[in-house]
Amino acid sequence: MNRNLRGTYALVDLERYLNNLNIARKLSKSYITPVIKANGYGHGAIELARFTLEHSDIRIFCVATFEEGITLRDGIGEAAEIIVLGFVDEYFFNELITNNLLINIYDDEIAFRFNKYLEKKGMKYPVSIKIDTGMNRLGFDVSMNFRDFNEKYPNLIPKVLMSHLSSPDSDLEYTSWQIDRFSSVVERAKKIFPHIKSSLFNSSALLSFENSFDYSRPGILTYGFVKSDYDIGIKPVMKIFSKIIHVKYLDKNESVGYNRTYITGKKTILGVLPIGYADGYNRLLSNKGFVYVDGYKCPIIGRICMDMTMIDISDLPEGKWYKEVEILGDNIRADEMAKMCNTISYEILTSISPRIPRIYEGIDE
Repeated sequence: MNRNLRGTYALVDLERYLNNLNIARKLSKSYITPVIKANGYGHGAIELARFTLEHSDIRIFCVATFEEGITLRDGIGEAAEIIVLGFVDEYFFNELITNNLLINIYDDEIAFRFNKYLEKKGMKYPVSIKIDTGMNRLGFDVSMNFRDFNEKYPNLIPKVLMSHLSSPDSDLEYTSWQIDRFSSVVERAKKIFPHIKSSLFNSSALLSFENSFDYSRPGILTYGFVKSDYDIGIKPVMKIFSKIIHVKYLDKNESVGYNRTYITGKKTILGVLPIGYADGYNRLLSNKGFVYVDGYKCPIIGRICMDMTMIDISDLPEGKWYKEVEILGDNIRADEMAKMCNTISYEILTSISPRIPRIYEGIDE
């Protein structure tokens, strides 16, 4: 990919991703099944999975949707198991099996429909079972009777038992309660399905709790972000760069951009960048975000447009006007952007549009 094609591009550091995976593995003291849903949190699921398969022993990935599962299977072949964490419509059961995807069974309705489909096909098929331990989103109740499940749905072969923690980064007491509940469920499940694997911990849980389950499902940690008060050696995997494509000289009291939300307080040199909210550059950064050009901090002025953003380069030496502009990276982290936008780093990363080309660099082949 030519990084000069448009002037704005994302650089994905595969070596950093592998480093973060290894840190997640050490923290979890278990097998990890990386979450690469939402196109790998915007980083590129297929590219990350291929690299992981080449450079580690990880052979299970988690995605959110059936479509994501199909896309990933097309991209990596049969080299890994893919768990679809969310809903799969019964109209796609055949494609699910053809593509060897593991479905997540979270209530009797989907269990009944999938078992009925398998019964007609005269086959059994492995599944993941989701338990609701307090997230109150998807999952069977913790009182689930596994013997009854086995008798009602004999064509389903439970391979993984999972649940999801709601507040491991904010409510340690509630999280401990969820962990205890899940431990009890796992103990009961293993009496009926002795080979079933357990999976509960996400990124935040790995920082504060001792993991005793078989699999952990790190997501945001593998992309380089956790709560700011933890320093565990992870690094952001993605950087975004752009360039100044136009320079304007403004007098005092001139307005910039849509709706004239910024008025110059002095003579100002303005630079225009080819990136906007259609690229996932959050419009809430207007008049309060910033970029870096060769070490110089340049504020965003005026409203971020669909395709362009204006910055104040008055303090930037003219010789540096056409240096690379850091939009996201080591100097401007996704979690910093998130605070300015009153959101979370997840949204900043997953909002990055496919319109921004991804360039992958890292460990030499």
